[in-house]
Amino acid sequence: MKKTLFLFITILALLLLSACSEKDNNPLDTNIYGYSLDQFIDKAVVTDSLDTTAADSLDFRNLYNYEIVSATDGFSPRNSSYAGYDLGWNAFRNGYIVPSDGKRTWFSDASLPGAFRVRNTGTLRLYRKVEVSAGAKSTKTVELKGLTIHQITNWNSQMEDAIKLSDLVQGIAAYDSVKFVAFDNYTKYYSAAQIADGYYLLNSEVTTFPTLKGSMLNNMKKFRKLATVEAIGAPSAQAHSFALADSTKADVIFTVPDSFNGFTSTVLTDYAGK
Repeated sequence: MKKTLFLFITILALLLLSACSEKDNNPLDTNIYGYSLDQFIDKAVVTDSLDTTAADSLDFRNLYNYEIVSATDGFSPRNSSYAGYDLGWNAFRNGYIVPSDGKRTWFSDASLPGAFRVRNTGTLRLYRKVEVSAGAKSTKTVELKGLTIHQITNWNSQMEDAIKLSDLVQGIAAYDSVKFVAFDNYTKYYSAAQIADGYYLLNSEVTTFPTLKGSMLNNMKKFRKLATVEAIGAPSAQAHSFALADSTKADVIFTVPDSFNGFTSTVLTDYAGK
């Protein structure tokens, strides 16, 4: 009796598996399935890249720009005359990879250039960035490694790559002060003299002020995990075009897998360029 029951359960399981398999390969299924791009960006990996001491529960993905690269010919929207830039997290995570369309990326935002519909998506490159604004007059995204890199003594008395704080606000004619906002909305205000003296250390993710730090308040010296910069009192919009970081300087790189087993698909409707 037990053998008969076991055989019955085994046959039933095989029939169910067969039914699932037939459904997955149903040629009558006309739906278009996509896999959201955020699934391919491991939050813990990004967190460790920015700060190995941070809790994996923290999400730093909004601190990066995202470049989509084709596995076929290395095409990237940043190299297209119709685009020429990378995507911020909010735009990127709302995209999908569509296997039935040659692993092409799809976005519902019709304002995005067609260059972002990258076929045979193979690599996703991340670049640390900061949003810089001239008050309400303009905002620009600055990829930190697209700026001039300097070697500066860090807080451990070692040489480290850094960018000038003044380079973040270049193109802003004048301002009264500069507001720094961290990833968690922690905020501090700096004078023009402090900005002219300061650097942001790219590996340590903290500011340093080589000349003025001796006269600064302790809670002003080390501003960490910078997310946005605002020039307070700027009389006009920014008059500077920032360069993208070189593709060889990507901070994190993810490879899109050949198989999407284990990832969640979504039925796509009303997508731009469908």
